[in-house]
Amino acid sequence: MQSIPRYLKPLAAVLVAASALAGCGSAQQSGSSDRFVVIDAEELGQLNPLMGHGDSGESKIYESLYRITEGQDNRIPDATPVLADGSPTPVDGDLSHWRVKTRPGIHFSDGSLFGPADVAATYNAVIDKRFASPIAANFDFIKSVDASGPNTVDFHLTGAYADVPHRLFLSIVPAASLATPAPADQSALNDHPIGTGPYALTELRPDQMVLTARSDYWGSKPGIRTFVVRRTDDDKARAAQLIGNADGTRLPPELAKAVAKNGYRVVSAKTDDWLGITLPQADPVAGDLAIRRALNLGVDRDAMVRDILKGEGQPVSTLVTAQYGAAYDPSQDFRTAPDQAKRELDSAGWQVGADGIRAKDGRRARFDLAYYPTDLLRRDLTMATVADAKQLGIEINPVAVEKSTMTEQYITKTAFLLGGGGQPYTLDTQLYPKFHSKYAPAGVGSKWDNASRYVNPTIDRLLDSARTETDVRKRDALYREFQAEYHRDPPMLALVNENHVYVIRDNGWRPGPTALEPHTHGVAWGPWYSLPRWTR
Repeated sequence: MQSIPRYLKPLAAVLVAASALAGCGSAQQSGSSDRFVVIDAEELGQLNPLMGHGDSGESKIYESLYRITEGQDNRIPDATPVLADGSPTPVDGDLSHWRVKTRPGIHFSDGSLFGPADVAATYNAVIDKRFASPIAANFDFIKSVDASGPNTVDFHLTGAYADVPHRLFLSIVPAASLATPAPADQSALNDHPIGTGPYALTELRPDQMVLTARSDYWGSKPGIRTFVVRRTDDDKARAAQLIGNADGTRLPPELAKAVAKNGYRVVSAKTDDWLGITLPQADPVAGDLAIRRALNLGVDRDAMVRDILKGEGQPVSTLVTAQYGAAYDPSQDFRTAPDQAKRELDSAGWQVGADGIRAKDGRRARFDLAYYPTDLLRRDLTMATVADAKQLGIEINPVAVEKSTMTEQYITKTAFLLGGGGQPYTLDTQLYPKFHSKYAPAGVGSKWDNASRYVNPTIDRLLDSARTETDVRKRDALYREFQAEYHRDPPMLALVNENHVYVIRDNGWRPGPTALEPHTHGVAWGPWYSLPRWTR
């Protein structure tokens, strides 16, 4: 990659436009001092926790037993009790049976009383196939949940599981809303949410959502009384609309720095949000072991962090990072070694042709790579990968696609610039759904689980053993073995962990520190994660 990549030049026009907007006088306030307006890239609606809304405790409408603690972004953060009263405890020392005490006297936004039955109903529904929850794979360690007392709920697991405190972030809904099993995407909760959180939904349109602080909220009342979320999925359009019209948004790093002038500032949040490329086993080129290893050795991840992320992130090649402590083995990271990549391709029979592209047994080393064109980071990482692969003699054809194109059938056969890390607070949730072969068959888990349709019995054994190992040191050793096997037989092309970069208006409010963020895009996180707790 060049130090100033050609594929970044299209940003120039929008950077100039954003700078011009910032220079046209002071940015106007978007509303009164207790009103805050942000612009999001994600579709509005689908506010049902079974669809993944607030699945790490970040919702403003719902609450969970626990949420991620802010200000602990150099390690896996603690779990702060919210609806829970204290930490979960194993019953009689049995790590397959855990009990959580719940807070009394809390009401949902419809006036009904919260209790253990609501917790049990929500967790039982997410693993019930009749609800067809796309996040069910994240909870496959749960066998059943029951209300064991007036203020206690018991979790019965499929086996011993040591890190339960970091798995209970699911937002809770009233049991009555789940009385009739039906697919989660058809639930009334998507557009008419009922939660115990500090805000209630008062308006929902395709282009705007309004949340209003609840006067009957059980906890401290939020200072921001009205939280408005508008939707624009294009990064450049969002930047252009920001000045004078909103108080903040999320943007790619370079664009954020260009618009963060005249009353705005940049907030960077560390994440375990990875970006990488699926290498479907069904594709005879992308699924070839030598091609997969060559790409992992040949791409320049450091240059991607420097030139595309502008330093806002870190290279990642096995999805295991230093934030996971002793489970991380840096010796198993892929280092940039294009000469080694070429030698391995030569040895595997992929020979360079007259045009510089390799072939084997009459098959050209070529495959399609799909990406979302409105997401500038994904677009630029795609183009950087294409350029690096060409130097190895591999021809990757970039294909801009709409999100509606990404059906399970399409994903199974086509490489895709994928983002992940939806539940990164244990290595089990970071790795198990992405690489275990139980998620390779169609219809098992979500379409994004094991998107490469990868099957490796050694990987299966290590992941199965690690999730039930109660000794932390032994579990860490199993994950180090996982990285070694991944390095030998990589399922995909992991590229970077991106920091999430936000711009926010300086208007007197004092946001708390950011939390270590998952893949979840948009304005639920960043400085707005702590919005109910902001002070002046």
